[in-house]
Amino acid sequence: MRTDARLELHLEADPSAPHRGRHWVVPVLRDQDAPESAVDLVELLTSEVVTNAVKYGSADHGIVLSVGWADSRVTVRVTDANPSAPVVHRSAPEDLGGRGMELVELLAESWGVESHAGGKTVWFTVHAA
Repeated sequence: MRTDARLELHLEADPSAPHRGRHWVVPVLRDQDAPESAVDLVELLTSEVVTNAVKYGSADHGIVLSVGWADSRVTVRVTDANPSAPVVHRSAPEDLGGRGMELVELLAESWGVESHAGGKTVWFTVHAA
């Protein structure tokens, strides 16, 4: 992967945002020669975090999705207008949903939340070497 780059996509907070976000991030990472395993993982986790931004954010405000890479790591950032931090739920096998942040916690190298005026940014990092 090349180093120290970052791209950004603005999305409307609607049900199509997770689809658009994951289908944007995949070619971005492939253009950077990221390994396919990292691309697949980033695609999954991006979809989960953007879904949360749509579900819990404000429909009146958009979502900003960014992807950056440096030192064989990919960092994805999703910004929305809801200041509340996401909650990691421990889902039972029969639960139909609620696993998004649990997957992020289990599969990302690291993740976190940054609060700021007008909302928050949820980020995660994946090793891409």
